[in-house]
Amino acid sequence: MEKFYGKRYWSVGFQSKLYDRLSPESYFESMRRVVANLPAEKPLNLLDAGCGSGLLLDFLEETIREGMVYTGMDILKSGVDQALLRAQELGIAERVSCFQSDLTSPLPADSEKFDVVVGHFSLYTLASDELRQVALGNLKAVLKKEGMLVLVNPSVGYDADLIIKKSSQLVRERYGYFSGLIKQFLVYPFTKSLGLRFIQKQLYSEKWKAYTREEFSGEMERAGFKVLHVEEVYAGGAFLGCFARNQ
Repeated sequence: MEKFYGKRYWSVGFQSKLYDRLSPESYFESMRRVVANLPAEKPLNLLDAGCGSGLLLDFLEETIREGMVYTGMDILKSGVDQALLRAQELGIAERVSCFQSDLTSPLPADSEKFDVVVGHFSLYTLASDELRQVALGNLKAVLKKEGMLVLVNPSVGYDADLIIKKSSQLVRERYGYFSGLIKQFLVYPFTKSLGLRFIQKQLYSEKWKAYTREEFSGEMERAGFKVLHVEEVYAGGAFLGCFARNQ
């Protein structure tokens, strides 16, 4: 099972759109919080580092129509392909581009190109502090000096049961009681068994990184960033942080 998850889970999930369909509402809510924390004063040039199937595009659609330029990056071709397809379906393909790359390799983009770099659950699977520092250095290299890095990473409070409970509540509040029941009893059991429990196991065994607030801030400061803001998201199972480059 672990070998399957490591090599096939993300790829199959993106290609089949199962990843999109099973993602809990708390995950989408954390994306809404990312968008809410973006600078609002001008159209942005944004890099979505670890874009997966491009889910963030659903929450940036209006902003892209208003002038944002979006670039997605993922290690998997299946993710890049699905992100580009999503952009076409949303009618925003002319302002969206994507490329395939590894966060631990120098990114094929001009230095200091982006106003904002977003990493939504994309760095925590890197096994060591050293690899994450390399990845952060690569992201810093393509971020403008006055730019902002927005990261979401799991916390030590990650709890699959709480994520599902909060997600069911959010669906009921946003889409109605019946929709909440469908998600709670027909969809989210698969969300938990096929995804969240495995992620929780990886975090608890320290194969993937779960952060305290202090660890999150400290890692970013070591990478040459100033902490602007940190908040809990994902039913208390993750931290969202906004960071500026140290000049």
